[in-house]
Order: sequence, then structure tokens, then C-alpha cells
Amino acid sequence: MPSEFVAARKKPPPVMPVEFAAGRKKPPPGIAVLPSGFAGAGRKKQPAPVEIRQVWAHNVEEEFRIIRNAIDHFPYVAMDTEFPGVIHRPSKHPALLTANDRYELLRRNVDALHLIQVGITLAASPTAPPALAFEINLCDFDQRVHRHRVRRHAPESVQLLESHGLDLAAHRKHGVRASALAPLLMSSGLVCSHGAVKWVTFHSAYDFAYLIKLLMGRKLPRSMAEFLNLVRVFFGDDVYDVKHMMQHCGDLYGGLERVAATLQVKRAAGRCHQAASDSLLTWDVFRRMRELYFLKEGVQSYQGVLFGLELDLHSAKNTASLAAR
Repeated sequence: MPSEFVAARKKPPPVMPVEFAAGRKKPPPGIAVLPSGFAGAGRKKQPAPVEIRQVWAHNVEEEFRIIRNAIDHFPYVAMDTEFPGVIHRPSKHPALLTANDRYELLRRNVDALHLIQVGITLAASPTAPPALAFEINLCDFDQRVHRHRVRRHAPESVQLLESHGLDLAAHRKHGVRASALAPLLMSSGLVCSHGAVKWVTFHSAYDFAYLIKLLMGRKLPRSMAEFLNLVRVFFGDDVYDVKHMMQHCGDLYGGLERVAATLQVKRAAGRCHQAASDSLLTWDVFRRMRELYFLKEGVQSYQGVLFGLELDLHSAKNTASLAAR
């Protein structure tokens, strides 16, 4: 095992925010509690910086033990994924595509490709700073095998990921297999939580599609309504896509980086196009948007809609039920 992986195991545990220490529940194993006097006499307390916990095959069970113990205290989850681009593109202008057309493209791409990274950020409440961040590195994608000529990845997308620090050789050698990750996710408390966990994402139809493919261990359903019903089954009703919410915030447009710059939200850790770092930024953008645009009305009306597949998850459930009769 390379020295950088061995060294990663010796890092001190991440610091738990003060609000956790105030609770009556015992903190998760492996998490240090920040003493109440840590900020120093007369100083204003500052949130502790968030460490991105790297998850590989050698420590995946230990890290998921931390997630299982933490999720009751930090039930707000921001999520992002990284994958090798898209290989199937529309035959007509994107503006002319229907939601069903977009889902068909998504389905064909996700069924053909492999997930590279999953980033997860946990927080205690909609207004709380991020408490924990995990970057799960998978091993299933191999650009040497999944070549462009057989339509198994988009080279320009893979080059972009590598230019932002992803070491795909390390992923192949030390990453987690999708087949091993699926049962850990199912037992983590993150999915099938019966409403206990709230999800925050950015332009996340592909992110949820890759996770559903991984959780089911098979290809996606052909119907968009069936897919959205599976999002609801695995991730619940409380799913918020910041890209969809932006459409109701007049002056916001573009990708995550542009929106963060407009809102003057700085990246807390890591680099763009790395899953955990982007999940952290997504969470902080959501908090800032909520404060600026949704403080009075709340965000409830934006629940359960994924950008590009604008069909409410409740409507999708009813449509899927009718189709099954």
C-alpha cells in the first residue's frame, strides 16, 4: 500500500462541532468533540474546518461505521458524484428535449458507464455548517478497458477529472467496488430512512441515477416515472435540487462554481470536480440561498423535483402505480 494511504489512516479524527457536544447522545466512535473553551477566552467561536475523509477499500467499513453513528445527529446530507462524462448525446437541440427525452439520454449514459466518486456532506440542520464530509473512491471504472471507441467514456471528461487531482490509477488499485458499496449504503441509514434524512444536491438527476443503479445492481427502469419513484423510495420526499430552486432566484444562473461566486460562498475544502468538495460547496450554497431567497416562504414547495426531470416525485409515484396495474 503506498505511503500516502498508510499516512491517511494515522490522521487525527475530525472535530465535532460544539452543538453535538451539547446533545445528550454519545458522539460517534472516531469523532473528537470540540471542548467548549476551545475558541479561547473573549474570542468569538469559529466553526472548525471540515476535513474530507477519504474512503478506500481498506477503510470503507470503518468510515461507514462513523456514518451510521453520525446520521441520527446529522440528518441533512449534501451529495455529489463524479463519473466519466456522457457518451450519448441528443439528436436535436437540448432546448427542444422533453423531460422524457432527457431521461432517456440519462438512462442510456448511466447504464453504459461506471461511477468514479461519491461525495457526502453531513450537517445537523438546514442552517448548520457542514460537520463531516466523506469522499468514497470507487474502482470499477478503467479508461484502459472502457475505451472511447467502444463508447465507454468521454476522454475530455476523464482528462478534466485528472487535471483536478483524481488519481485514476489509485482508484483502480485501492478503490471500493460498487458491489461492496451497495450493502454498506443500504445499512448506513442514508437511504430508505423513512423521511429521517433530507438530501440537498445540484443538478442531480445523474447523481441519483448512478446511486440507484448501484443500489439495485441492475440497469435503470425505462420509464422516467418509475425512476423518480425509485428516487422517492431510496431517498425519500425531502430531496432538494439547488439547480431547480435557482430558477426562482432571478439573478442566479450557471453551474455550481458560478452560483457560489455570485453568492460569495467560498469552497470549504478540496478542489472543484472532486465529489466531496463539490458536496460541501453545494451545502454551503444551499444554506446561503435559503437565507437570501427562501427565509420567509421556506423551501418546502421545491421538494422532490430534479432539474431537467420536472415531475414531482409524488406525481411520479402515482404514475408508476397506474402503469403497474
